[in-house]
Amino acid sequence: MPEDFGQRLPYMMRMVSNELSRRLERALRPLSLTHAQLAALAQLGLESPGALTSSELGRRAGVTTQSMSTATAALLDRGLVVRAPDPTHGRRLDIQITTAGMELLERAQAATKQVEERALAPLTAEQQREFRTVLRQLMSAMDVYVPESDDRT
Repeated sequence: MPEDFGQRLPYMMRMVSNELSRRLERALRPLSLTHAQLAALAQLGLESPGALTSSELGRRAGVTTQSMSTATAALLDRGLVVRAPDPTHGRRLDIQITTAGMELLERAQAATKQVEERALAPLTAEQQREFRTVLRQLMSAMDVYVPESDDRT
């Protein structure tokens, strides 16, 4: 008898991920941001006043360098980030978030936090901590960028 594919973890994770993505896109639409753009702003916000390359931003966001380059080009056009040559690496271009970018990032994080809270509402604070731990372990096992823990609930 065939296995019920709908009960397999990869399928279930994909379904949750797809629905979360749709809801996040809806929350970001009024701000004219994509997931990749939000990921770039969020990573640059953490690094501020430092800078990251498009390649590093892509790795941290789980998208290709080309996709991140497209995302950062749109952010550049809106004055949300600036790009400048790295003073020590001649061909490397560093990207930094601007004040306007930080302000939009705060608005975007507030909008997406509501989506996250609604999605996680059925879980207790302890279950959320455990879930984050398991997800970080899976990310690490699959060689996906794992951000440092911030011990959120």
